[in-house]
Amino acid sequence: MYIASLSSSSTCGNAYIVWGDSARPVLIDCGLSIRRLTASIKEFGMEPQDLAGLFITHEHSDHVRAMCLVTPFAQKYSLPVYASRGFWKWYSRYSCRLERRLMRPIAAGEEVVVSGTRVKAFSKPHDALEPLGFVVECDGERAGFAMDLGHVTEEVRSCLRGIEHLVVESNHDVDMEKRSGRPWPLIQRVLGRLGHLSNDQAAEALSDLVTAETRQVILAHLSTECNTPEIARTVVLERLHKAGKKVPVLVAPAREIAVYS
Repeated sequence: MYIASLSSSSTCGNAYIVWGDSARPVLIDCGLSIRRLTASIKEFGMEPQDLAGLFITHEHSDHVRAMCLVTPFAQKYSLPVYASRGFWKWYSRYSCRLERRLMRPIAAGEEVVVSGTRVKAFSKPHDALEPLGFVVECDGERAGFAMDLGHVTEEVRSCLRGIEHLVVESNHDVDMEKRSGRPWPLIQRVLGRLGHLSNDQAAEALSDLVTAETRQVILAHLSTECNTPEIARTVVLERLHKAGKKVPVLVAPAREIAVYS
């Protein structure tokens, strides 16, 4: 299994590709411009039409930018789009020309198989309309994606515990967030139970989610203003060490492309 982070932050957008030797790639979120998204996909010798499908976590712009156009990315390349009914209700407000045949509602707990890749959706707590996380399985390996969630529920834990590749949000350092000078309502949102995971919250969750089967942890969706890769990685590694767990901990760059396998 291969995982590519094309971009991973609120300011730069979010998009991830997963593929295997015997399975076509799927795209998780598309929070980039079409030009940048297409160029990033081509970095791997792929074309956008090689994608088996697009899976949307929620409607915030840093996750769906390439969908909110008169001719959306998925329409341009005839890609099926899987998202919650809450997302599709929100999306119907836009004058985007996505054909209905490409709209695929998916609910938490539901699994779909697209071109050899199995994807299961799960619910997560965030201030969006029916936001979802995804577990992607191909070539006998699984990757779990849990970004944009204010706290880790038992449903999230049960879906992600022991998965080989964990892509988990480690959004902010709480002290940096509080001292950031941002508007107080924004700070309250980020720190709230429907906001984003702090480094400490991510570390605590990962101390439970990581098992002997876990091959790597990829920290994602770091704030460019209220966190650093070094701080996030240190906090998580220290908590894992305290729990007696050893696993590679990597950090997805805010804007640059990174590949993991």
